[in-house]
Amino acid sequence: MAKRGKIAAILLNKCPRCHEGDMFKTGITGGIYNMHETCPYCDQRFETEPGFFWGAMYIGYGLSGGYMLSSVTLLMFVAGLSVNMAFLVAILGAIVILPINARLARSIWIHIYVGYDKELVDEIEEQKQHAVDA
Repeated sequence: MAKRGKIAAILLNKCPRCHEGDMFKTGITGGIYNMHETCPYCDQRFETEPGFFWGAMYIGYGLSGGYMLSSVTLLMFVAGLSVNMAFLVAILGAIVILPINARLARSIWIHIYVGYDKELVDEIEEQKQHAVDA
């Protein structure tokens, strides 16, 4: 049984096949793209082919564009900043959230192509239970 749904697995950077294993070895401070080669829980290969994550750049572009559009709009119309000041604040914010955006883009990209496998997760849980009982 899935302990978390698809959206939670994407936001938490979990493996798309089992929703359990971490995609990244360390936190953001340890490197933006410091990924495991395979899932530590189910052995799903993350870079399924050379250059697989190039497509994540398009996702990141969309996320950045959405962030900039919404933040500049809010800063101008809610906070009352000038256009130049709103863009300056939004760009500084974009620089700060860049590592989060990059990881989220990779997570979304792989979740598009690799689906959740309930049977595999049940099998792994059963094997772990047998190991504990033995």
